[in-house]
Amino acid sequence: MQDYTGRKADPAVIFGTLPNGLRYAILRNTTPSDGVAMRLRFGSGSIQESNEQQGLAHFLEHMAFRGSKNVADGEVVKMLERHGLRFGPDTNAFTAHDQTVYMFNFPRADPASLDTGLTLFREIGERMTLDPALIEAEKGVILSEERLRDVPQYRMAKANLGNALAGTRAMTRWPIGTVETIKGATPQRLRAYYEANYRPDNATLIVVGNIDPAAIETQIKARFSDWKGTGQAGEVSLGMPEPKAKATEFVAEGAPDLLTLSWVRPVDRRADTEARDQEQLVEQVALTVLNNRIAERAAKPGSPFIGGQAMAMPELMDSASFTQIAIAAAPDKWAAALDAIIEEQRQALASPIGSAELERAKAQVLSQLQSAAEGAATRKNESLANSLVDAVNTDELFTSPQQELDLGKAVLAGLTPDAVSQALAKTFTGKGPVLFRSAQAGPIGVAALEAQLAASYAKPMAARAAELAVSWPYDSFGKPARILSRKVDAALGATIVTFSNGSRLAVKQTAFEKDKVHVNVALGHGRAGARADLIHALWATELMPLGGTGKLPLTDIQRWAQTGGKQVNARLTADSRAFRLAAVTRPADLVNQMQLLAAYAVDPGFRPEMGDQLAAVGPMIAGQFEANAAVVFEREAARLFGGNSARYNELPAAADISATKPQDLQALLKSELAGPADVTLVGDIDVETAIAVMRSTFAAGTPAPRSADPAIALTMPEGRDEPHIVTHGGRSDQAFYGMFWSLPDYRSAPQQSYTADVVAAILKARLTDTVREKLGMTYSPQASANTAISLPGQGYMRVSIETPTSNFTPFRDLLMAQLADLASKPVTADELERARKPLVEASLKNRESNAWWASNLASSWREPIMRGWMLEESDQLKAVTPADVQAFTSKMLAARKPTTIIAQGKE
Repeated sequence: MQDYTGRKADPAVIFGTLPNGLRYAILRNTTPSDGVAMRLRFGSGSIQESNEQQGLAHFLEHMAFRGSKNVADGEVVKMLERHGLRFGPDTNAFTAHDQTVYMFNFPRADPASLDTGLTLFREIGERMTLDPALIEAEKGVILSEERLRDVPQYRMAKANLGNALAGTRAMTRWPIGTVETIKGATPQRLRAYYEANYRPDNATLIVVGNIDPAAIETQIKARFSDWKGTGQAGEVSLGMPEPKAKATEFVAEGAPDLLTLSWVRPVDRRADTEARDQEQLVEQVALTVLNNRIAERAAKPGSPFIGGQAMAMPELMDSASFTQIAIAAAPDKWAAALDAIIEEQRQALASPIGSAELERAKAQVLSQLQSAAEGAATRKNESLANSLVDAVNTDELFTSPQQELDLGKAVLAGLTPDAVSQALAKTFTGKGPVLFRSAQAGPIGVAALEAQLAASYAKPMAARAAELAVSWPYDSFGKPARILSRKVDAALGATIVTFSNGSRLAVKQTAFEKDKVHVNVALGHGRAGARADLIHALWATELMPLGGTGKLPLTDIQRWAQTGGKQVNARLTADSRAFRLAAVTRPADLVNQMQLLAAYAVDPGFRPEMGDQLAAVGPMIAGQFEANAAVVFEREAARLFGGNSARYNELPAAADISATKPQDLQALLKSELAGPADVTLVGDIDVETAIAVMRSTFAAGTPAPRSADPAIALTMPEGRDEPHIVTHGGRSDQAFYGMFWSLPDYRSAPQQSYTADVVAAILKARLTDTVREKLGMTYSPQASANTAISLPGQGYMRVSIETPTSNFTPFRDLLMAQLADLASKPVTADELERARKPLVEASLKNRESNAWWASNLASSWREPIMRGWMLEESDQLKAVTPADVQAFTSKMLAARKPTTIIAQGKE
């Protein structure tokens, strides 16, 4: 399986092939400390479908969960729930153009879990029943999924690739298929695809986790050696990419404002030799140089585009080798944006890469390889299993990060500007450039696009400006503050330090991710403290870092970060109780990372280029939101249960977006960021180092005094008969229906909040079994409870589905019947455990996540009650009883009138 190139694969992986052709890969891994990720991949997807089968590969994926010879319909999900898997996050599958993959992520690697996973994979492989009645029921589910997928972004991608990759079979075989084929699916048609493609010689089984690889290999041999394929795969012609036009466009309400340039070539099917890997590494450096230039151009004042990226793929959908440059640009600047990006591409090809920018790009690539090697021992089961799937799908050698680092060091050491320039030129060979424009309104026309494309390439190129060295001015923030107190919270495993300048530090050293540190800096009061006249601008908080700092524009910050391959970044968000500067970095870069975040806090730039980005991105976001049924639905729910205000709504209305000006961001943020910082550091970091870095950055100087936290007291809406109706600009048959019940917040009834989570899980499982599996109303019924900690007064239960409006009343009746049933008698022990155990396992697994600790420790600064929730959640979920479920449902749901929200298409 992994020896055809004569090279060594990752020695930690056991690879093998059974006599019947089934391939397998087994890897022992202990991150998290327990658990196993299992994958069953078939090397067939929608490309293998005949004209009459378009969509049946995906349909068959659904039927894998609808019964087999030894497992009845509905039992697959129940079996997995009993092991603590959640349907969706832990139990899932996908169908692509070139493969179909089934995925189980078990929280425990015990014999029962492994037995269940292997049993279900064998059932999927050759024992599906494909019952006619169940096929009919599943049609509605898949039609719901087709509606959910059919958003402007999806149609845009089909239009873009449909031209660039015209001539390939893939462009006539999108996995969701056609509505006509879905409606006309029969057992005979599905079985024809099943027998032709679900064969052992077309399958790969992958097991990664805290396991005994030899024992797993023995089980695979015992369980799968007698699997015999009953059909024969037909030969299909994949075709060759032959763009139909030099330029095309897609204009639709809600479409992204985007320009792409594409170059297509036949698939690179060379063996994955070391020489090919070296070639691809040099190409990676070359594209890093170009992408650095694109990012710098986008960040300059007056840039006609606001962001972009160049990428090259040796294999896309098993149909083409593909290079593409994509940029986001305001519709009225499309021509200038095209001029600018073509100039960047031409300049990169016209003259040798400069030695300084080459060294930066080499440092960036080497830093990524080093970080991957350092963190290799703490890679997650799911990530490793997915990487093995990718290696099989692209027919590439699966190597360890250390092997890749060794190769990288050898290649990068002798890399010359000429070699990089040649590699870059090679990526832009083939048929192209092919121009594609996507916009929300205002078609340009193919003739005008083609004319502009020719004109942009014919323009004289401006000389590239010489690079100037960047001097970093933020290495001192004043006199370090004194430590006022230092204590250890043994229960949380964190050290808490307070400083004389008002700043505070929480440090938690973990072994969850080697060579990674999560940084979270809480400043000000966030959404709760925003002035009433500035609430409309909260959505734009994340744009602030684009304005650079007072002493450096973003272009210089980017160049400084690239030098030496620093892994530093800055993200600003507006949480309910604080504005948060967050990043993930390496221990070696922690000083630089903290300096960068501190510079944004004490010396934000709010430069004109931030205003350029705001003016361009605002209309893009507004248009895409208004055309998305799910966004419109969620926004209305957030408004009603956020105090009937936009303050706590992260999905802004178009009016708020259009009203936001650059000066609003400065008024909203400058004073808020200037106060004392509450810093949380979690990961591969010791306490003494954390304190030293803190004292040189946020615990230095004299920030503004800490102000009192604003009072928060949200009031939940009363239920009523009349629904709240909002409209969207997407497909007219896309509609969402949701019922909401107000609940007490966490602090008012902490034990009840855990019961609410379990009740929501029970409802979701029942609705999956009824409105999805039996009635085919929807693809993904949702049920969840939100009993807020950070927003006093906020609490609600929600149940919602995507479905045609004709299903609203039947769904409501069915849901009310389920609530009446739950209120009238206790749930069975099995049903309770199937709902509760995945919640408990997810809670326990979260405690092996740096991201979880960083987020929740950071929130506990402003909301101390969070500490109790962090410590007790798992045990409290375990303690929920059938009586609790019955009492909660009877009192809080069945006997009370809900709030109903409907999102539907415009008339």
